[in-house]
Amino acid sequence: MGEVSIEMVVLISGVIFFAASLQGVTGFGFNLLAVPPLIVLFPAQVVVPGMIVLFPALGFAQVIQLWREVDRGLLAWWTVSALVALPFGALILRNTDTHTMQKGIGAIMIVLALILQMKPGAPFRRERTARAFTGFLAGGLAASTAVSGPPLVLLGLKQRYETHRFRATLMAYFLAISLLCMPFHWQMDLLNAESMWFAVSGFPGLVLGFFSGTWLRQHVDGKIFRWIAIGMVLLGGIVAIVL
Repeated sequence: MGEVSIEMVVLISGVIFFAASLQGVTGFGFNLLAVPPLIVLFPAQVVVPGMIVLFPALGFAQVIQLWREVDRGLLAWWTVSALVALPFGALILRNTDTHTMQKGIGAIMIVLALILQMKPGAPFRRERTARAFTGFLAGGLAASTAVSGPPLVLLGLKQRYETHRFRATLMAYFLAISLLCMPFHWQMDLLNAESMWFAVSGFPGLVLGFFSGTWLRQHVDGKIFRWIAIGMVLLGGIVAIVL
């Protein structure tokens, strides 16, 4: 990243602010929205670990608000199955060059955004298998791209989970997976001075975004934000591929 400037802090915090506001309204989308524009400006090996480090501050605050609504059984299935995939995702991030990671993450963002628009169809009969598979997939995505929400959201839509309980469970999962990712990123030298400075630069936007999201959740229709976010993710993914 080089020398950290005021302009860089404002830029990173601005993206983080918008993403954190969306997270507060919909229960997901923080990394999905923030990663595409940031990987165009900074190496993926800085952005992904930096986002993982940054998220727990937001996650703890949100989970404290909503802990009573968390589905602990669903959270356990996702977390345990994700843990198996974390080292593989971290290996991909460490061993892939920055340019390839940028284009790869851009393509993944587009695919995940389109997946979220799919009609989920009838619920799975073998839900435990679906929970384990989506948890494993989300874990690999979390460690390699910092984005793990879309497979879980698609499962929630398909199984028709109750909205408020599902949103609280997603927030708890994102917190858990961020904490679990850190040792793997640390072991592979991805948590370094650059990624930590990135996280520090985004912290002011995270704090403001938390309060913004809390207010918006009570006053704004989340569907509007969802469509805005999907459009921005698609645009960010396309830019990441082209540049």
